Amino acid sequence: MLHHFDVDASTEQVYQAMLASPGADVATLAGSLGLSVDEVQARLDQLADLMLIEATGRPDGRIVTVPPHEALELLIAREEERLAERKREVAASREKLADVVDSFLAHRVTKAEGGLIEQIDEGRVVRSRLFQLVNQARRAVSSIEPGAPIPPHALAAATRLDDDMLGRGILVRTVVSTASTAQDYWHSHLLDQQAKGSQARSHAAPPMRLIVIDDDVAVLPRSGGSGALIAHTPDVVAPALALFESVWVEASPIERRDDTDDTVSEARMRQVATLLAAGLKDETIARRLDVSVRTVRRLVSATVAELQADSRFQAGVLAVRRGWVS
Repeated sequence: MLHHFDVDASTEQVYQAMLASPGADVATLAGSLGLSVDEVQARLDQLADLMLIEATGRPDGRIVTVPPHEALELLIAREEERLAERKREVAASREKLADVVDSFLAHRVTKAEGGLIEQIDEGRVVRSRLFQLVNQARRAVSSIEPGAPIPPHALAAATRLDDDMLGRGILVRTVVSTASTAQDYWHSHLLDQQAKGSQARSHAAPPMRLIVIDDDVAVLPRSGGSGALIAHTPDVVAPALALFESVWVEASPIERRDDTDDTVSEARMRQVATLLAAGLKDETIARRLDVSVRTVRRLVSATVAELQADSRFQAGVLAVRRGWVS
């Protein structure tokens, strides 16, 4: 019972023995537990520090145990206070983090056009600036994420950022590549975040990486590098947001998979690849294979992932090279 509160097993044994034998002296407890008198006394001192035993004030120096329900309430209250203090420390650290990020970015971001355009050359600096911008968001964060999913080791940090936005009432919308959802961990993550209130859709060929924050800021990739351009001017933000909205409308909702609907096999993927190479749409492929459109989208995702393609069109090309399509 007490090990949840960092009380070691021997100390709990002494406490349990005192409950079972009220009035037992130190020597009696030591004999029943197979411990030395000094060992029992040390554990009694620890129990006293935890306020789980108390002196009676009698001349014989008798010590009694605090009843279990009272002892547990004491420990829980102490643990809750410790957690509350830790939470206050974390909140204070988060406030200081904003200042540290400001300092880190101060000489690593180049500004032009009176500050309307920021140029960043390093990927790690882009991530820090995004952290800063997202924490300043007031209404909405909309993003397009083409290509591979976020690696598993990076999901925890991304989830914390999303959860913080959702907790502040920010609308979070994301479009990911259909191929990326073939990764089970990523598909599950997207479903979990949707359950919390975020919105996600998949698109067969997302045109580019893009983030729009509050209709005021657009983050665009720099060509041929890992950096980014951050625009604060409506001349860039408005078309960027229009692009996101058009991709969002074309994208498909991310739903739980019905594994009984159809089996993903190499033979099935070859069929899908042949139809993709012919340029057929999901609805037509569904009729050809006599399955649901949802199943087709799952089969297309698996096929694109298997061929390591960036789009369904490229999947058709790669399928020909692999010999899947004659």
